[in-house]
Amino acid sequence: MPKIVDHDERREEILQAAMRVISAVGLDGTTTRAIAREAGYSSGGLSHYFADKDDILRSILVKTHRRSRERQAKALAGKNALDKLWALLLDNLPLDEERSVETLMEMTFWPRAVSSAELRKFQDEAAHALLASLSKLIGEVREAGQLTSHLSDADLAEVLIGVIDGFSVHYELFPERLPPAYQERLMLAQLEAFGFAVGALDI
Repeated sequence: MPKIVDHDERREEILQAAMRVISAVGLDGTTTRAIAREAGYSSGGLSHYFADKDDILRSILVKTHRRSRERQAKALAGKNALDKLWALLLDNLPLDEERSVETLMEMTFWPRAVSSAELRKFQDEAAHALLASLSKLIGEVREAGQLTSHLSDADLAEVLIGVIDGFSVHYELFPERLPPAYQERLMLAQLEAFGFAVGALDI
């Protein structure tokens, strides 16, 4: 009787293997052969599940984005707008191993997106989702009387994404310079400088 193959399980094994290889040697040093070897498959076997390295990387981000959304839903549940905003900001910073790996995968993807219209569209959709979530929460914080900034909600969201990206890149390059607790203090100081009522945060 032929063996039943669980394609979803196989894809997950390959993606996990790819994340380990990319984390260890970077995207330039990652080959489909290396991913296959790490996953315990032949190089030809990978072609049944992914078209190429870009397909694998894009699938990794689909996976990590989904995991991030699930984690955020739990982190934001039952909170007021200001605490939700704080939780969302922290969840997008590399404050633990899981989020650090997610950050590294995002950073790995950026150069590929710059040179590929298809990959850029994928990245743009993900970035706009975060921007929309931040803008919405900032508007709710303002309506609650906990924000005094003259900048628009959209402007503040753009700046906060810039802060997230800056901290993320610097942490991956210089982890000893931006340990998690320091990232949190700096993000809190940034919110206070913008006029958020950080004293009302439940931290």
